[in-house]
Amino acid sequence: MSQTSAIPLSGTLPRPLLGGRAVSRSETVLAWGVAAVAAVLLTAAMLFLTNGGRWFVVETPSMGEAAPVGTLVLDMPVQASSLRVGDIVSYSVAANPDVVYTHRIVAIDPDGGIRARGDVNGAVDPWTLTQEDLIGAPVLLVPHLGWLFKATPILLVGTLLIWALTSAFTDRVTRSSLRIAGASLTVSYAAFLLKPFVNVTTISNSTSPGSVEATVVSSGVFPVRVDAVGGNAVHLVDGEVGRVTITELNRHGQYQLMSTIDLDPMGWAVLVAACLVPLVLCLAVGRVETVRPS
Repeated sequence: MSQTSAIPLSGTLPRPLLGGRAVSRSETVLAWGVAAVAAVLLTAAMLFLTNGGRWFVVETPSMGEAAPVGTLVLDMPVQASSLRVGDIVSYSVAANPDVVYTHRIVAIDPDGGIRARGDVNGAVDPWTLTQEDLIGAPVLLVPHLGWLFKATPILLVGTLLIWALTSAFTDRVTRSSLRIAGASLTVSYAAFLLKPFVNVTTISNSTSPGSVEATVVSSGVFPVRVDAVGGNAVHLVDGEVGRVTITELNRHGQYQLMSTIDLDPMGWAVLVAACLVPLVLCLAVGRVETVRPS
């Protein structure tokens, strides 16, 4: 006759193990939260793509403040007959099939041919567009979000690597602090590679005897001050165009421009506070562990 033993119904079930230790409740909540957000984003992306949507990240400053570098462009298919002068469209031409242009319509020919130009470009694009060239028209332009999309592979790989390397630490304070420091290093590395915060591009020069007028555009997230050595200075926000006149040239006829972050006091306070977040989180983790009752 077989025998069975009773299993007590009281008490708690053992927690799953991760790297030889029990998974904490906060880690479980975080994992489920990330999974839920990922599921929502994946569902939205699938609906968008199955309806013909396309997305792009602006790589050049040709659209100025309307779509600065790093803008996420969400396009939906569009009929050429519905477009008007002033609309923004995304297109690709056979002469340069690997490049997608997102420019503004500046003219429509009587036969329906479309001419487009970037807002800060001096010349109209050299192509007459037809329905076959059009990819779509933006339903949403989100400044700066494109930088996050470009950084996602770096952040994802860095996060997974840091999580795996620190899972062996059983001490909660050590493990959490290492993860915070690792996340900060990952973000810093992504910023170093992509340079999203400060960038200035010279788009044209015009010379006259003894001086040069340079047209520059900011393509970074932070507002900047552009100083010309031996010339004037301009303050620019993301996508804004400015002109500096330089009268001091070196013996080779070259000039020098310097760009620096140009924030107001509140902006600097916010930036410093953001830089201090990892330190505050590490201190908070250690303090909570210290005051926890035995």
